[in-house]
Amino acid sequence: MSRMSRRDGDVMVEFRDVSRRFTLHHETRNSFQDWFIGLVHPRGKGEEFWAVKDVSFQIRRGEAFGFLGRNGAGKSTILKLVTRVLEPTSGQIHINGHTHAMLELGAGFHPELSGRDNVYLNGSIYGFSRRQMREKFDAIVQFAELERFIDTPVKHYSSGMFMRLGFAIAVHMDPEILVIDEVMAVGDTAFQRKGYQALLDLKAAGTTILFVSHNSDNMRDFCDRAVLLEHGRLIDSGPAGTVVDHYLRMLEEEPAGVGILMVRPVDEAGAPTDRVASGDDLIVDVLVRVPNGSWTGDMQLALDLNDPAGTQLYGSTVGLPDELPVANGNDPTIRRVRGVFRGLRLAGGAITIAATLLRSGQAEPVDRQETEVDVEAPWSIGERGILRLEHDWEWETSDQLPASSATMIENGTPEVEAQRPGK
Repeated sequence: MSRMSRRDGDVMVEFRDVSRRFTLHHETRNSFQDWFIGLVHPRGKGEEFWAVKDVSFQIRRGEAFGFLGRNGAGKSTILKLVTRVLEPTSGQIHINGHTHAMLELGAGFHPELSGRDNVYLNGSIYGFSRRQMREKFDAIVQFAELERFIDTPVKHYSSGMFMRLGFAIAVHMDPEILVIDEVMAVGDTAFQRKGYQALLDLKAAGTTILFVSHNSDNMRDFCDRAVLLEHGRLIDSGPAGTVVDHYLRMLEEEPAGVGILMVRPVDEAGAPTDRVASGDDLIVDVLVRVPNGSWTGDMQLALDLNDPAGTQLYGSTVGLPDELPVANGNDPTIRRVRGVFRGLRLAGGAITIAATLLRSGQAEPVDRQETEVDVEAPWSIGERGILRLEHDWEWETSDQLPASSATMIENGTPEVEAQRPGK
């Protein structure tokens, strides 16, 4: 595994035989204590899952390049490899330019800071000085339509306000390479048109754009070239319109089978959320499509929690019954599985929730889908690591100890004192 350092003309992104492997551990951990012990004593060999396998392509300067495929095909993993959120297991990656990612809008926002402070914070993360951000600030706020709320802490923003600010910051960062993953549905229709025009302007100015979307019309209209992925492998590449046609034919030819429609963290009331406080329960809903109302054969669902580097924090697998609760009364083919991770005591930051649908005895997943949740953890001075543990410090002051003990602490350790003549 390596990242290529050479510069090859106008090639901005190059993958050469790139693969990324994850290890799925399907044993069940029933308590936080079991999980903590697992960190000290590693588990046995798990199942290998290749999210990307031997993928090669080149993207040239100023191209809009699309990635197509079903859920779990490897699209988001490739974007994370481009942005260095993940490193490849094998192969070479060449990135020639400053990259800005729109994988999850507002993922870097601090909830306690105002919109204004978060604009400057995001700018500093991408290497812009405060003076440079002052020059961009008014345009960002105007684009996001948040003039009245820019000095309000973003924890009070609606999801639409939150995403509009994230989108506005991203398109004003002058990226050489812009990575976009399913963010075209931001805001109302008017804002979506404005956002789409902003992307067209960036493309016209020479920005290289990597684009993931399930909207085939957007892919056909916006992208110059595209690739089609299936189970982590590249099965087609070429002009975007041709690849889109191939993708649509593939969907039409394959009868709709059992699959994951959505994986999402929810709050106690069942409403979707993108954050959880450290120490609280993490509740995950997985919506499963069951075309005939039930399935044949033993089915299992694996839920895995991974950190941004792809390290597995925890994994659990459950066998699914023939009948599941209906998630939508108007559509009995959509069923719901809910997983509850009790007392998620992690340090702050984003973690990935991966849901994998498996048929018992078969290594190849039926379907796989990922999402992210932000763990909010207020650290105190002196804390560090990936866990947040309840703890206390205890000590005794010298005036609380016997005189002989106080003397030993002052003059040396008890062991040394005991060896001194006359003691």
